[in-house]
Amino acid sequence: MSFLISTPLRRLGRLFCLSSALVAPAAWADSYTDFQQAATRLEAMVAASTADGSLPRLADPGVAALFAQVADGPRLFQAPVAALQDMNQSVALCERATNLGKAYYTFGLQRPLLLSGAELQQARREQVTQNLANYGDEMAALFAFGVHCHAHLIGLMEAEFSTQPAQDVSGAERMRARAFSKGSSTMFANVVQFVQVPFWNVAQKKVMLAAAAQHATANANLMAPPLRERMLTSLAEADKDLDPTLAPALATIRQALAVTSCTGLCQYY
Repeated sequence: MSFLISTPLRRLGRLFCLSSALVAPAAWADSYTDFQQAATRLEAMVAASTADGSLPRLADPGVAALFAQVADGPRLFQAPVAALQDMNQSVALCERATNLGKAYYTFGLQRPLLLSGAELQQARREQVTQNLANYGDEMAALFAFGVHCHAHLIGLMEAEFSTQPAQDVSGAERMRARAFSKGSSTMFANVVQFVQVPFWNVAQKKVMLAAAAQHATANANLMAPPLRERMLTSLAEADKDLDPTLAPALATIRQALAVTSCTGLCQYY
């Protein structure tokens, strides 16, 4: 996009761009520090919650500020910091967010109940349903971040395996790539399938599907073509009573899954 502006404004614009370029790396680096600090605070708040209490809610401005740092994947993964180029440290970061999401999902399930068998299972299901009703927004934000985080890991893994021909990759490394692909594909499939789960509201589904659509190609490229086809088939009924605002993201995901070629990490699945 171009603008017709005066010479003085152009000079100011050049100065602003230069100063932004000097400041940007620090801001990006800060996003990584912000994540770690916010995650630590949120973990402490979750740990302090009791069975008779409630978990931190986005309705609380202080909690919302923490989530803004913990769940902002697009901002975080632009940060040119060494830790984000290290697979182990990046995996640890993803696990922190995943564990927070699990804490919301499993809240209250550890309480001892004087039940057994089918009654106990029913009570557990009701607790999860209640958690989704109470903390769906928080879970959706964290699960969407998980998609962004796994996409970052996919990029690191692809870069690693692209440095040598496929025939030179050892058996152990092939197994590692396969395990990674299976784990990431399962996580992606679970999030996408939420579009068909009634417990999530439209806004929550939109948050998760937007992240899934953004990284649909990267995740589909992990899967062997038959697996893509099965996942595509599993979404056959997803359009039934689908809110129109979810249709574009779902169409993007389907388009990625419809590709039949197998390159990159797909060959190790």
